[in-house]
Amino acid sequence: MSDEIKKKKKKKKGSIINYIMGGRIFISDIITSNAMLLALIVVYAFIYVSNHYEYEQEVLRIDRLIKKRDEMRNNLLTMRSEFSYKSRQTEIEKLLYEKESELEVSTKPIYRIEKETKKTDK
Repeated sequence: MSDEIKKKKKKKKGSIINYIMGGRIFISDIITSNAMLLALIVVYAFIYVSNHYEYEQEVLRIDRLIKKRDEMRNNLLTMRSEFSYKSRQTEIEKLLYEKESELEVSTKPIYRIEKETKKTDK
């Protein structure tokens, strides 16, 4: 009796595989009656996959832009610090001395020149 049951199970497995691989599943009543639903599911699957791919590409682009922004910010900070260092009075004096320039540091105090404004009578 156990041999008969095993033979029936083997026969069912073989027949299911033949049913699917042979293409008879596509002409069954369940598939033909729900063909539009299956087509709609396939279309939605394609749309989902393409949108997910576009999303991933956008995330990668945003990551690249963030890295570039951070790099540019670091360059800006470096340039600002170099500028502030080079624009100090002592550095300017040192540079003038090294270049043997005729310019000298003034020993006179700073004074303000004021321009006279014309008064108009109205």
